[in-house]
Amino acid sequence: MERVCFLLFCITLMACTEQKLQQEIEPFPEEKLLYAERIRVDEIISPEQIVLKKQSILVSDSRNHDAMLCQYSLPEFKCIYKGGVKGQAEDEFQVYPRIWRTLTDKVYIGGYTEFSLKSFRMDNTCHLSFEKKYELPVFCDIPNDRHIVRDSLSIYNETDKLAIKKINLNIRQEVGQILLEPDDHPEKYYYKNSGIMIANDSLIIYAYKYKKQIDFYSVDSMKLCKRLVGDDITPRIVIGDFENSVVYYNELVAGKRYFYARGEGKKKECIIEVFDYSGHSIAKYTLDIMPNPFDVDEENRIIYGYNSEFFEDGFLKFTF
Repeated sequence: MERVCFLLFCITLMACTEQKLQQEIEPFPEEKLLYAERIRVDEIISPEQIVLKKQSILVSDSRNHDAMLCQYSLPEFKCIYKGGVKGQAEDEFQVYPRIWRTLTDKVYIGGYTEFSLKSFRMDNTCHLSFEKKYELPVFCDIPNDRHIVRDSLSIYNETDKLAIKKINLNIRQEVGQILLEPDDHPEKYYYKNSGIMIANDSLIIYAYKYKKQIDFYSVDSMKLCKRLVGDDITPRIVIGDFENSVVYYNELVAGKRYFYARGEGKKKECIIEVFDYSGHSIAKYTLDIMPNPFDVDEENRIIYGYNSEFFEDGFLKFTF
C-alpha cells in the first residue's frame, strides 16, 4: 500500500511540474504570405537534405550513385563541388550520405560506413578539408534528425522507439536519453507522441507531428524545461490515412537566433512558424509551395528549399 501511495504521489508531482512548465503559444507579431522564386541549376538533383554553411548550400542525394553530394555557392548557385560515389572504398559511401546538423562552421557527414562519421572544416572560400573520423557505437539504431553539439555530442531522434538519444562521440557511449510513451498499436508512424527534433548547445527541441505542442529539454540533464501548446493538443489521427490525419509539425530547422517549425494549416497549406529559443513567437509564414527539405539564411532572410512536384530543375527561394 505504501508503494502504491508513493507511486501516485510521484505521478501527481510530475504532472504538477509539467503543468508549471507549460505555456500557450503566443500570437505571432508578424504574419506574411511568401511566394517561391525558382532557381534553375544545370545539375540533375533530387535533394534529401539542404544544409546552408557560410555562403554555400550542401545537398545530399542518395539516388545519384555517381554524385551523392553537391555544393553550390551563394547567391549565384554555381556548383563548386559534385562528388561522393557509392561503393566500398575508403572514401566512398557504403550506405548513403547524411549530413549531421550543427550550428558551427564544421560539416559532419555520415554514411561512409554504417557506423562512421567524418568531420570537415570549411574555410572562407567554402572549401571543405577533412578533420577527423568518428566511430559510432554499434548499438545505435537508425537515427533521424541527427545533430552534433559541442563538437563531441551526437543527439538524434530514434523514431522507431520514440526515444531521443545523446551519445558522447569521444568515448562512444550513450550518456542520456529521453523516452516518450508509445501507443498500444503496431503502427509506429501514427503514434500520437511521434515528432521531430533539433538541438543546439543548450537545448533539445521536440515538435509533435499530431498535436500542437513543442517541448524544450536541457541538453545537460535531458529534463523537460518548457512546453509550448496550442489551442488543441488532442491528436486527430486516422491510422493508415495520413491525408486525413491532422499534421501540425513535420520538419524543424535550427538557426543561430531562431528555430523554424514547418507544418500544415487547417487547409493543408504550408506554414513555417518562427520561435526564439526562449519560446517566444516571432513570425508565421504561409508559403505557396512546400519546401521539402529546407534551410534558412537568417542573415539575409531567405528560405531555401526543394520540391520536385512543382519544380524539379533546381531550388526554391523565399525571401521574408
